[in-house]
Amino acid sequence: MLLIGCTLVFSQEIGARYLIITHDNFYNAIQPLAKWKHKKGLRTKVVKLSETGSSSYQIRNYVVNAFNSWQVKPDFLLLVGAPNFLPFAQISYTYTDNYYTNVTGDIYNEILSGRLTVHNTTEAQTVVNKILAYERTPDMSDSLWFTNASLIARLDWDNDDSIYWSDTYHAADLMINDDYTIIDTFSNYYGHNTAHVISAINNGRSILMYRGRGVNNWYSPFDVNPDLTQNGTRLPIVLSLTCRTIGTGATPATAEKWLLTGSPTVARGGAGFFATTTTVVGQAYLRSAVAKGFFDAVFVDHKRTFGEACEAGRVRVYQMYLYQGGGDEYYGFTTLGDPSMNLWTACPKIVDVTHDSSLIVGEDTLNVHVEHDEMPVESAFVCIVLDSTIYETGYTDESGNIDFALTLPHQGDMDVTVTGTNLYPYEGIVTVTTGIEENRTQQIPYGFFSTLRAFPNPWLNRTEISYCIRTPASPGSKYQYAELTIYDINGRVIRSYDLLQRSDLESNRIAWSGLDYRGSNVPSGIYFVRLRVKVIGETAEEVITAKIIKLK
Repeated sequence: MLLIGCTLVFSQEIGARYLIITHDNFYNAIQPLAKWKHKKGLRTKVVKLSETGSSSYQIRNYVVNAFNSWQVKPDFLLLVGAPNFLPFAQISYTYTDNYYTNVTGDIYNEILSGRLTVHNTTEAQTVVNKILAYERTPDMSDSLWFTNASLIARLDWDNDDSIYWSDTYHAADLMINDDYTIIDTFSNYYGHNTAHVISAINNGRSILMYRGRGVNNWYSPFDVNPDLTQNGTRLPIVLSLTCRTIGTGATPATAEKWLLTGSPTVARGGAGFFATTTTVVGQAYLRSAVAKGFFDAVFVDHKRTFGEACEAGRVRVYQMYLYQGGGDEYYGFTTLGDPSMNLWTACPKIVDVTHDSSLIVGEDTLNVHVEHDEMPVESAFVCIVLDSTIYETGYTDESGNIDFALTLPHQGDMDVTVTGTNLYPYEGIVTVTTGIEENRTQQIPYGFFSTLRAFPNPWLNRTEISYCIRTPASPGSKYQYAELTIYDINGRVIRSYDLLQRSDLESNRIAWSGLDYRGSNVPSGIYFVRLRVKVIGETAEEVITAKIIKLK
């Protein structure tokens, strides 16, 4: 892998677990998602259609070659572009992305795909920002929305009605057993309509399922216009388990706008959309198999990615109704959104992650410890990345620990990212310093190294920044400066503290509630805390940087 500017480029010999193929127009817009996926532990590669070729045949050849020849084979494929930008293929007259991911020639997807059916750069940025808001910085302003859901059963007063109710109750029972708080069961039988759905979504729901008739959009009285939602970043996964509600040409279906609605700065609608390109009559049982397969995957088998849950629905309908239309449904059901996106089924736990703030060039070991409420967290997924030279992943043991034995080739900031089942992502930095041992013994004879951390991190209302500056070993040595500065992501100074003016210099904490130097509240986002210490008469200084995240 090479870093060219701000763009990730990977060598084919290494490969990637997450392959993104994008229309050239959306290449820049997809980069923030690619960088996040790579950072959290899915080695990622982004390629343009100008590299793969723009026909479905050429795209498939690229994917098949990647699967067969790369050292690291793709587990996930994200296609970026509406069908008029990046083609839907057809199998048995069914529009499908299975053409790209059925590598071995049976029917099953060896690679799990998702598609962003975006038509312009604004839509691409909008969808990317919503996915990142869902997975990387989930909305913690209301902890209950993660365990709230809305299930719609639109009745037609025929035999299919019992199937719609069966799917609704099946999903509800599973969620009740998983300690969900609110589960709406909307139906025209009870007088519910679009207003009830929009109100529920605006109040926060993590799952929205529609069962009933529909083409292009859900049928009245549930023909919701997603553009009217105002749910911010409390973004549900939307299951549109009816006939064709995905556009197969230049125009999106109305229901499909659950994914596309909003703007790059204003989120609304959903974070993912699962629907089909097919139309059937009198075969509600097919979509019932998809629904039950999806929910069983999430709540019984504990599949945690959007793509895995969608695939379970496809497999269920194919295996149950192999000779009754199951194949076409397997082909037609399409994941719109990020197939590798972790699904929330509970309020994310804020974890306390501890690790060294600095390492030395050469052979060194990084220990990462993860706990929640002072209890170790087992099976937390840890990824460490130092530009193109270090890429390591692993899971914490039963004590919440993982050790990485490293050979660090040069100085720089190494990212440490911790994710896991219903864990709020942790993002930290380890500074790799050249010649630290020499500085400690020669340039800095007083031989101290300080520490810096913040807890909680991420945080909502308040975080404590703790630092420890050890006393210089040489008698009479004095500090020239000891400063702690908070910067925003653009490098602007938010707050600065002169630690020499504090009485307890050697061990202290600063409580920060998110106020800048003018006393104004800073917005949610990523901030950096930097500790700089220097002793009079010495040329070397000590600098430690930590990343902190303020939640909404």
